[in-house]
Amino acid sequence: MFGRVSGVSLPTDARRYLLSVAVSRFGTGLTLPFTLIMLHEVRGIPLPTVGLLLAVPGAVGLAVVPVGGVLIDRFGARSVLAGCMLMVASGQALLAFATTPPVALVALLLNGIGLGPSFPAGNALLGGLVSEPSQVGRAYGLQFTAINAAIGLGTLVSAAVVDVHRAVTFEALFVGCACACVVQVALLPRPARRAPSAQAGSSSYRLILADPVFRRVCLAAFLFAMTGYAALDSGFPAFARVEGSVPPSTIALAFTVNTVLIVSLQLPALRWLRAWRRTQALAVSALLWGASWLLLGLHASTPVVLVFAALFGLGEVCQSPAMQPLVNALASDELRGRYNALSGAMFSVAFVVSPALSGLLIGNGLGKVWIAFLVTGSVVTAAVLLSLRSRLTDLQDGLLSATAPAPG
Repeated sequence: MFGRVSGVSLPTDARRYLLSVAVSRFGTGLTLPFTLIMLHEVRGIPLPTVGLLLAVPGAVGLAVVPVGGVLIDRFGARSVLAGCMLMVASGQALLAFATTPPVALVALLLNGIGLGPSFPAGNALLGGLVSEPSQVGRAYGLQFTAINAAIGLGTLVSAAVVDVHRAVTFEALFVGCACACVVQVALLPRPARRAPSAQAGSSSYRLILADPVFRRVCLAAFLFAMTGYAALDSGFPAFARVEGSVPPSTIALAFTVNTVLIVSLQLPALRWLRAWRRTQALAVSALLWGASWLLLGLHASTPVVLVFAALFGLGEVCQSPAMQPLVNALASDELRGRYNALSGAMFSVAFVVSPALSGLLIGNGLGKVWIAFLVTGSVVTAAVLLSLRSRLTDLQDGLLSATAPAPG
């Protein structure tokens, strides 16, 4: 699966990294739909409190991501990613047996410290392992395929195991996730280290933020996270349960449907999207997500939840080969960690705001207002992305036929 796509072979270290990602994301799939359900329905913690608790990893991640970017540039992405995943393993193991808000808070703090820098560390590691322009989009597309295939397998297992009347089923899933994180660390490749450059000094964040193009990319990343993954992670299960009384097993099945569609279409889509600009693919993704939220808001029944998951997956197929390659196309090798950290910080902000917002609105009978916010935000996201087109070179925007070098 990780070797060759459209005649392009990835380096051995890149393939090994993708394998390690698949292992850890299998663990993610075991727990992805169930953190809110476990804390609320199994442990009896009120829904608004759970919403605030689920905002903790994003808040902590936001605080540590800038430090993570510095550490990535100084010590290497692999070392930072390994430390992050061991931290997540500790948090998931503790969360498995958390029965009170204080214990859940400690577990989610550990998750946040690990998860926040893990995303930019992983993206920076993959960006450094794959240097050929013709390989970049495919590498990130394959990463997304591996992530979703593994998550889908994990959710399929969890759907067969989970039972809201048996706490031990939830405990087993969260312990399994912790074990998967440890295995990823053992599998991570060890790329050659490069010496830190003078450009990677303390002023480098100011240099990056002085770039108006990258600032707009960060805005797009924040909007994407708010209307996409952050809402899907916590708000979607809550909305489906509260508004449609959809059973937990069906919610897990929806994630599986989403994953099967992505795994089936991602590799053909990598060929289809070669002729598209990255901004074009991302705008289409945003509009597909807006349409999926609108459908869910109209009638949150079991069939609609499954169709929602498939439509959302179509948007993900367009998004995955474009967003992180765009960030890394703007980054220099010396500052790749910081570029990925800042774009990752936008996701951390969204994962702070979104769970609290969805818990507050859905828990107080305002689920339709939450849906309206997501639909409107998706349209705004598409507009921001299309406004980037004139500000990027053809190469930065993903046209491989471009011969002009990107400005340094």
